[in-house]
Amino acid sequence: MSRERKHAFLKSLGRFLLLLFAAAVIYVLVCVFNPQEEDAVDTTPQELLSASPAVSLSSEDELLDLIDDSPIPVLCSWGEASLRLIAGSSYDAAFENGFGRITALRYLYGTTEVDVISIYPARAVSLLGRLDYHMSAAPSPLLAGYNSVRMENETTIRIHIQTRSGLYAVIVPKTAVGVLSEIIRPLQLTRVSDL
Repeated sequence: MSRERKHAFLKSLGRFLLLLFAAAVIYVLVCVFNPQEEDAVDTTPQELLSASPAVSLSSEDELLDLIDDSPIPVLCSWGEASLRLIAGSSYDAAFENGFGRITALRYLYGTTEVDVISIYPARAVSLLGRLDYHMSAAPSPLLAGYNSVRMENETTIRIHIQTRSGLYAVIVPKTAVGVLSEIIRPLQLTRVSDL
């Protein structure tokens, strides 16, 4: 192959990769910042909370109180043998001119720790934290029936969704990539009235 043909080929390949990257970024932005179609009708901004005391739990028996305390459905697994709840908390974090609520649950899937986070209000993306995550080219699974966005850093995978009412994330170690769909399958958006 001549030098000019190599140069033309590499230039074409670079353009293709740049277009592919741009398409992926646009797709992610649409998924993250646009609510699902069935949620798109309500455009009322969510009110911020006033501060309330943090609540902790150490068993699934206390999960009802945590769910009941939340202003939004909580992403959790209820009674699923494959995910064992080992800890959880609900606390407020400063956001804009008030407070947002973070409900964090930790499960065990075998020996793998799984963090499940529910955040109110839905626009409080900053409360999720960045932690050097970048977009992943791997397919994103459905999470609680919603299209998700998959991000990765050196050690973990974060799957998240945004609904009209809240922002939700599941964080697992990269070593769990082979069982990711089994881990997130039993997770559902839950209110006490649903149980």
